[in-house]
Amino acid sequence: MASLSSQQQSDALLAAAHDAVLVVDDARIFVDANPAACRLLGLSVAELRGRRFDEFLAPTPEIEAAWRTFLRTGEHRGELEVVRPDGERRHVEYSATARFMAGRHLAILRDIADRKRVEDERVDLLQREQLRLRETETLLAVSRALGSTLDPTETMRRVSREIALALGADMVGAYLADAGRTRLSPVAGYRVPRDMLDAFRRIPIPIKNHPAIEEAWTLRRAVWTDDMPGDRRVDPEVLRQFPHQSDLFVPIRIKDQPMGGFFVIWWTARRSFTEWEVRLVQGISDLAGIFLENAQLYRQTTEDSRAKDEFLATLSHELRNPLGAIANAASALDRRAGGEEAAARLRQIIHRQTRHLSRLVDDLLDVARAAAGKIALHFQPVDLSEVAAGCMASLRASGRAESLRLSFRAQSVMVNADATRLAQIITNMLDNAVKFTPAGGAIDVDVTREGQKAVLRVRDTGVGIEPQMLPRIFELFAQAQQAMDRSVGGLGIGLTLSRRLVEMHEGTITAASDGAGRGAEFTVRLPVAIGVAPAPSPALRAPAHSRRILVVEDNDDARESLRLLLEGLGHRVLATGDGAEGLALAAAHHPEVALIDIGLPGLDGYEVARALRATPTGKTMTLIAVTGYGQADDRQRSKEAGFDAHLVKPVSQALLSSLIAAP
Repeated sequence: MASLSSQQQSDALLAAAHDAVLVVDDARIFVDANPAACRLLGLSVAELRGRRFDEFLAPTPEIEAAWRTFLRTGEHRGELEVVRPDGERRHVEYSATARFMAGRHLAILRDIADRKRVEDERVDLLQREQLRLRETETLLAVSRALGSTLDPTETMRRVSREIALALGADMVGAYLADAGRTRLSPVAGYRVPRDMLDAFRRIPIPIKNHPAIEEAWTLRRAVWTDDMPGDRRVDPEVLRQFPHQSDLFVPIRIKDQPMGGFFVIWWTARRSFTEWEVRLVQGISDLAGIFLENAQLYRQTTEDSRAKDEFLATLSHELRNPLGAIANAASALDRRAGGEEAAARLRQIIHRQTRHLSRLVDDLLDVARAAAGKIALHFQPVDLSEVAAGCMASLRASGRAESLRLSFRAQSVMVNADATRLAQIITNMLDNAVKFTPAGGAIDVDVTREGQKAVLRVRDTGVGIEPQMLPRIFELFAQAQQAMDRSVGGLGIGLTLSRRLVEMHEGTITAASDGAGRGAEFTVRLPVAIGVAPAPSPALRAPAHSRRILVVEDNDDARESLRLLLEGLGHRVLATGDGAEGLALAAAHHPEVALIDIGLPGLDGYEVARALRATPTGKTMTLIAVTGYGQADDRQRSKEAGFDAHLVKPVSQALLSSLIAAP
């Protein structure tokens, strides 16, 4: 096979090249071109010859200067855009060599349309990301500006400012619609010229028969014009009062309902808007709508709260007046009435129900005060067991628990608390237990110390709590479903109040139940008062009724001191250090109360209690364990043995006095 000449090889290479190769003369007329150049320019070699290369370039005044520079330097590189006869434009990268032979100039062009498209897409993506970032930053700035106010006027003023800064506007006016949605009235503005302030404040803008605003109102989107005088949607009167060239109106929406809007104004500039700008200003306006709605809700909540407080105050006044009259009338009847048994029972009913109504009113008002943070506490060291014992004594004295078995087990433990409110917490828990425990049931109250917590537990054997109700038991007005007769009564606020008061003492209150019919347990935990010794017991007053008391204690000093204390209070005391002798004394003298040590020689305290409960006298006797044993098992055993209360030594005199005084 004959070898190709050098010319043939060059021609073959040019024909095979992917890049366009073309040759022009000094007049920039095509002399030759390879197939790639023909494909790029859309003409054959024959059609290209005789035509100037300039015909394929976009017109530019710099072409002559660039050609002279090219001839002087001998080469040139860069990018340009060629225009084909069919109008298609192609971006190319070129490398040109001047006078590669006499009167001839060579150019190699590479089609970079794909690369330019990718670059353009990258630039476009970068621009969009930058706009998105700017949009986010702007909306964040608006949120921050609005986050510190709930005043509607200030909200509108701040949003007006942010819109003006974001769009470079001359002025922004904020408007709200009237109740009939017929016109917009100004509420705030930013950069309002001084000579237009009066007109801005006085002149509303109509919604009806204003095409631009009606369009924004109906479509819930911004409308704008860059030619106010020539736009037929523009209200002539508004333009006369506020002569300007361009404006944008963006509606304020609450729950997608327009309720106002922002006018953005340029006095002399013909201003068009990009899609991004319209979206941004609508986003700002939507934020304003959210904050205005929040402000409305806050005002409504505040007004509702004030109305509720006023209602409660009125209710208190209106209820306390008849309550006072009833109580006074009942007291007067007590002084005048004779001994008729039925009348006495009726008076007792009046007194009992009056006290019940008073407690309901107090709880109702306290819940309102607690919710508003208006309850003031007076903290001081208190013995939780003493407060609980006082509440138990009050419950026994009221007669409301006559059909229930009450037991009390206590260990002295000091807490920093408001004694009155602490008693209110415990009383509410006891009332709740009594309310939901049928006759024949039992209520156990336990006060212990667990680590750095003082723990009060109130257990009952009542109706229990359904599992789905447990999480809601402390919610206001939450009550388990009751029978139609609502036999247990109540407003469902006692536990809510107790929880709030416990939390104000930096404690917790919890509820537990194994389900319907299986009773319930409420537990309060309060911080122990560290390094606080029990306060000296106040001087004990003589009880209203002297009681016969049996003391069974094997420690001589403890027995003698307890006997002297009780006799000093006016009680009649029998004392012994032996369990068997204690049983004998009980059989002979029928005491009303027995204070029994657990660790007795011979018959221990548990056996003494069981033996007493087996006798007719012992069935109604109040049995109180006074012992150094205070573990959970000890408490449980004393309960099973029949003790009404389990007190851990040293026992507070006030606590003991409360339990003995209880009927």
